[in-house]
Formats: sequence, structure tokens, C-alpha cells
Amino acid sequence: MYSLQHPQIDESFLQLDSKVEEVMILLRSMMKPTEEETEAAPEREKTAESVTDDNFMVTVRENRKANTPTSNYDRFTFMRQVEVDQEERSKARLERERVAQNFRKLGNAKYRQGNYDDAISMYSQAIENINDSPILYINRSLCFIKLDNFKRAIIDCDFVLNNLDEKNLRAWLYRAMAYKSLKDEANFENCIKYVRKYHSKQMEFIDSFIEKIKCTD
Repeated sequence: MYSLQHPQIDESFLQLDSKVEEVMILLRSMMKPTEEETEAAPEREKTAESVTDDNFMVTVRENRKANTPTSNYDRFTFMRQVEVDQEERSKARLERERVAQNFRKLGNAKYRQGNYDDAISMYSQAIENINDSPILYINRSLCFIKLDNFKRAIIDCDFVLNNLDEKNLRAWLYRAMAYKSLKDEANFENCIKYVRKYHSKQMEFIDSFIEKIKCTD
């Protein structure tokens, strides 16, 4: 006999709530942490909290310390190379000074012989080896004066006064001599003013030199 009840009024559907409740209980049991997980949770939180900005910086510092030996080695190697380079430059400088000194002696000998062109050549070769020695430029300027090349003499004197020794006695006097020969009284007097200012204890020598300049004018 067929049941005439509609499925919606079949009382069996009333048991649906109990089934739904069972499903919900099952889901809650799946989502609920176990006791072991509950006990482990504080440890995980502690581990997470331990990764702070400060701890991160400590980690970075530790890594840097690990690289310190390499850094120190590199620094030592660099400084050692600097010392080697300085030593080599010092040796090279001494050798250039030796060569320049020989050329200067040859230039002096040529000057005493009255061979001013050759003297200039010797002094110039000395300057190619040592370009910061005032005496080389001053000696060469005197040779230019002897050859009546006064402007070229002034250039050498100016180089000494502007770059090497602004108070150099001979540079001021030879400069004064060159300007006097060029009839440039203003610059001549200016040179005398400065040479007397810088060398007040050598006034006798300066005045004697000036008298010689005026006598040869």
C-alpha cells in the first residue's frame, strides 16, 4: 500500500536536526585544538615573539663579526701595499734627485765657462727629474738673464715664488734684475719692497746687490 503522505509532511524529516547537530559537532571537533596543540601554542608564540628587530640586528652583527677576519686581512693587505708603494716612490725619488744633482753640477760647470745655453739645457734636464727644487729654476733664470732673455727669466722666478717658496731671496733679486733690464721700474721697486720685507736681516746684502744692478743698467 502506497503512502499517501507528501514527502514534506513525512515525519521522518523531523530527525534532520539531530543529523545536522552531529555534523556541527564533528566540524567543531576538527577545528578544536588538541591538548598537545594547546600546550605547544605558548611555545610557538614565544618563538614568534623572539624574532624581534633587536634580535634581527644581533643576527646581522654576528654575520659581520664572522666577516671581520677577512676585513682585517683586506685592510692589512691594503696598508701593506700603501707602505710598499711609498717605499718604492721614495726610492724612485732618491734616484731622480741623484740624476738631477748630476745635471745641476754639469749646468754649474757650463755656467762658469760662460756657456749659458748648455747650462740652461742641463738645468732643464735636472728639472725634468725634480720639478720642485727652487735652485734649479733660479740658476736657469740667471742664465736667461745672461742671454738677455729677461721675460723668460721672470717666468722661472715667478714659478718659484708662486709655487715653491714665496720668500726666496734669489728669486726676488733676479726678478728685480730682469724687470730693471726691461726698464719696468714699477715691478722693479715692487720686487725690492718684498725682498726687504721678507729678508730684513740681510739688508746689507740686498742693498749691495741693488747697487750692482743699477751700475750695470
